[in-house]
Amino acid sequence: MIGHGLLLQKKVIELEVTHPTLNEVIGLAKDPLVVLRQSDGSVFALSQVDDFEVEAELLKNNPDFMAFLKTRSGESATISLQELRDEQR
Repeated sequence: MIGHGLLLQKKVIELEVTHPTLNEVIGLAKDPLVVLRQSDGSVFALSQVDDFEVEAELLKNNPDFMAFLKTRSGESATISLQELRDEQR
């Protein structure tokens, strides 16, 4: 994981020298980080990610979702468990 102080293995692909297909690059990115370097010096990184971590990050940065959670956390219970059971009978 980037930013967690872990040493990452990486593969650097010099795009000036080789021209891999996207599928080839994705295949390389299944384990370590893949760094793509263009001839102009631009650098890009590709790494396999956990869908749950991506979703959590997206939700954390979604103002509407965070407002929803804030509203929900301020609500108090309006019905007791016993009242709910009585309603179900």
